[in-house]
Amino acid sequence: MLRARLFYLIKSTCRLNRKKLTCGIRNVTPVTFAVLTAVKCDEQKHEFTDITDGESLEHEFLIRQATTVNVNAATQLLTVTLVAIQDTSERLRDALSKEICLVQQALEWGEEATPAQHWDQLVAIRGALCDLNHNLRVLFSYLDYAEKIATVAAEISFLSGNTAASDAICERIDHATRSCNNQKKLTHDLQQESLELQQQAIISSPHLEDKLKQQDEKRKK
Repeated sequence: MLRARLFYLIKSTCRLNRKKLTCGIRNVTPVTFAVLTAVKCDEQKHEFTDITDGESLEHEFLIRQATTVNVNAATQLLTVTLVAIQDTSERLRDALSKEICLVQQALEWGEEATPAQHWDQLVAIRGALCDLNHNLRVLFSYLDYAEKIATVAAEISFLSGNTAASDAICERIDHATRSCNNQKKLTHDLQQESLELQQQAIISSPHLEDKLKQQDEKRKK
């Protein structure tokens, strides 16, 4: 009888301890699993963020690099076109100066006393002036397009964060505009002087323009 009660007591104690252990495992395990899952998700999220940031930085760097290439190309185009304009303008002014000298000499000598070779030189100068004026107009149109390209390159560079390149190309555009306007003013002043002198020559020698046209037709033949 005593053995039976003792066995029953031991059996009951074992059941109670087993239930407590089971409850403890149930209470602890989900929390631990949740913590481990959260840590793993955080690590994956951090890794994904690093990859995204790296790709974004790489794209931005490539865009800025591309804008730098565009700025360099636009700067080169501006420089080459401006040099061509300056060279052509100087040649045009030299031709205008020669024309002015020839017309002044013709006025001093008189229409009849002026040698035929002198008229030939004047006609040749007028032909060169016509060609130079045409070339200069074409170069001015080139410069307009070059400034538009440079302006777009400056805007893209600014938007991409490449402010240094944007500021540089803007300064280059301003310099090209000032230089071009200066060349136009110098050429215009000399053209006005030549035009006024030709008007005086025509007034003093009414047949001068017709004679120049005849000489020009002979030269073309």
